[in-house]
Amino acid sequence: MIPADGIEFPQVTLSMVSWRSSTTLHSTLHNYADTGILEMFGSLRLHLNEAEFDDTLALKLGFEITRSGLNLGIFGAAEAIAEATTTTYLLYVEDDCPLVTGKNTCKDMLRSALDDMGDFNIPIFSMRSRREPGDKFVRRARYEARFRPVHRIGEAADSIRPLASYSRRLLEDWRRPGLRACAIYAEEDPTIRHPSIIKRTPRGNWLTSSRHLNWSNNCVLVRTNFLRDVVLDRVRRYPAPITVNGHQDIEAALKRGSWWRNLAVPMGQSEPGPFTHKRLER
Repeated sequence: MIPADGIEFPQVTLSMVSWRSSTTLHSTLHNYADTGILEMFGSLRLHLNEAEFDDTLALKLGFEITRSGLNLGIFGAAEAIAEATTTTYLLYVEDDCPLVTGKNTCKDMLRSALDDMGDFNIPIFSMRSRREPGDKFVRRARYEARFRPVHRIGEAADSIRPLASYSRRLLEDWRRPGLRACAIYAEEDPTIRHPSIIKRTPRGNWLTSSRHLNWSNNCVLVRTNFLRDVVLDRVRRYPAPITVNGHQDIEAALKRGSWWRNLAVPMGQSEPGPFTHKRLER
């Protein structure tokens, strides 16, 4: 049911992070405005890292803006957003994540994801399209390099290959246990190859756990308190020794000591997911 004020998701903040990419940011903002999705959320938030460009468009569209004179990196930007967010959920995207769907389809996917998060106690849900993931999508390539795909995503139903031998599957699973859930992004039906770790929800989305899938900053719908008090707190207290341009890499920090894997927290993937990745600056 849509609230009386017409906002479909008053409990969700749409948040964006941008760094030195005004062309990409403005293109994505126009994409969101043209499709009409900005009116669906309880609040809009934008964090500008090392900001040096005009924010008139973002302000016009209703974004609350935080900015830093220095580049805080993804971790610092995520901290700034999480601390300022008061809604239960946060849809965290970067400035190069336009929609590949229309407003109604995006709305349906968000509603489905939120319902699954409630029903299955899932704190984090990927909203990146598994069919049109866009630039720099390594999960599919990593999976296909280490496993024998049974039914590659996008292929016809009659192209299903027979399963590899049981011994070979055991060997593959033992060697790369943390990559098995990447089948969600490589297999048309990932439950064929990995039925024990990937499930289909009644709404058609995919369910796995952090035991088999790493954290990703890209297009995630997350409980705000989980991001702030679990994920970011862990990075703050146990930073990774290797940084990216001098800043903490969230995924690398979470993987230290197999912490993320041992947490075994449920993780969801939207089917097929409304956002892609397209950066215009090179």
